[in-house]
Amino acid sequence: MAARYTVEEMMEMDPMLLRMHLRERVHHTLEHQLYLVIYGERSAGSRLGNTARQILDVWEKRGLPRDLPDIKWVYQLMDLCERVKNGEKVEEVEGAFSPKRFSAEELETVTKLIKTRRSCRQFTDEPVPEELIEKILEAAMWAPSGCNLEIIRFIVMDTDEELERFHNLEFGLEKAKIVVCIDRRPYDDVEFPPPAKNALLDVGAAMQNMALTAHSLGLASCWSTFSDQQLADIHEYYDLPDYIEVVTYLSLGYAAEKVLPPLRMDFRDALLNK
Repeated sequence: MAARYTVEEMMEMDPMLLRMHLRERVHHTLEHQLYLVIYGERSAGSRLGNTARQILDVWEKRGLPRDLPDIKWVYQLMDLCERVKNGEKVEEVEGAFSPKRFSAEELETVTKLIKTRRSCRQFTDEPVPEELIEKILEAAMWAPSGCNLEIIRFIVMDTDEELERFHNLEFGLEKAKIVVCIDRRPYDDVEFPPPAKNALLDVGAAMQNMALTAHSLGLASCWSTFSDQQLADIHEYYDLPDYIEVVTYLSLGYAAEKVLPPLRMDFRDALLNK
């Protein structure tokens, strides 16, 4: 049995859920320990990687794709695991990196991006190109993900029917709306990590990445939420399964207004321990 599921259960499991389960187990039972072996003082025990290998065996028996980015990462870690268990001293992990300080010019760009992003609620009639929406979605997927589960899911609303049906009357009509949802299945019957907390943190991180990327692409955006009635309507309109929870959305378009930036408190005023 690999964690919560038997081999029989995993053989029948929805491939997406199995993929999430594999990433989470690799993260908790292999990745953490492996880096302690390579860069710390821990020795590689005989059971290191066994849980991940059991789930990966199921993945392979089912003939599921091995060339997906996250599955490739699993194989990289499994290869490293075998090397250290065989007594090899790994000096350098190919493709790995540590944070490096940005140049002054790079830091200036990061600061500009963070400090000039603002919410806009009035949009022109110019459509948002599909390739820009794809860049924003890709940025969302690179946000931190609790336990490496990648529970974030999206609905892209870009037709007049969709946008008018789910329009926030406090806004002008946007040209696209990215709805962020979560797949709650990995958290079924799990008490740790805290499902509600981790799920909302994942959403917040993804939304920040999307808003910043939209700004860098010259798009106006606004992060907002749906009413309870709209949430129910979205579930019905898109025939979403019960395990998908609709959380929030980002309106997108080209700005038809210039917003006076609200300045922020000094961070020193927000410190609680100084």
